[in-house]
Formats: sequence, structure tokens, C-alpha cells
Amino acid sequence: MLIHCVDAVHEYEAWRLRYQQATISLENREEQVDMVSNELEQNLHLLGATAIEDRLQDGVPETIEDLKKAGIKIWVATGDKLETAVGQHPSTHNSTHKY
Repeated sequence: MLIHCVDAVHEYEAWRLRYQQATISLENREEQVDMVSNELEQNLHLLGATAIEDRLQDGVPETIEDLKKAGIKIWVATGDKLETAVGQHPSTHNSTHKY
């Protein structure tokens, strides 16, 4: 996933210090690390997503459909062959036919 955070450098430094403290805590270390780790994934803006394999994994077509319903534009780039694009297109639930 490609994400954006407005003040990433400042926020990350503050988070890193909290994470470091959690990892050396003598009480409830695992819970503290989980709690601080979850903070890192807040207030982010989704820019895009990427994958490597040609075949779509379970749940990907449904996820693509949900992203489209949310108004997020979807581009599916497929390797170097037209056959790959034609073969993958139906499984993406992408209704725009552009090859």
C-alpha cells in the first residue's frame, strides 16, 4: 500500500520514542508494543496499492470492487503481454475494457 502522512517525519520520531519505551517496558510489554504499533496506522491517506504476482489472491476482486465503490480509481498493470492483461481483466471486476 502507498500511503501519505502530512507530518510524517515529526510524527514518526515521536512514535519511535514511544515504541522504543514500550519494547523495554518491564510490565505488559507485549500489550504496550501492540498499542503503540497500532498508533502508526492512524490518520493516513491511501494513495494506492501494488502487488507483484500475476494471479489475484483471494479477496482481491472484492477489495477492488469496494475501492471503486468508494470512488477510488483503480489501475491494474499486468506484465509485458497482452494475454496477461486480457486473462486477468475479468477477475478484477473492472468494467472498463482498455487494453
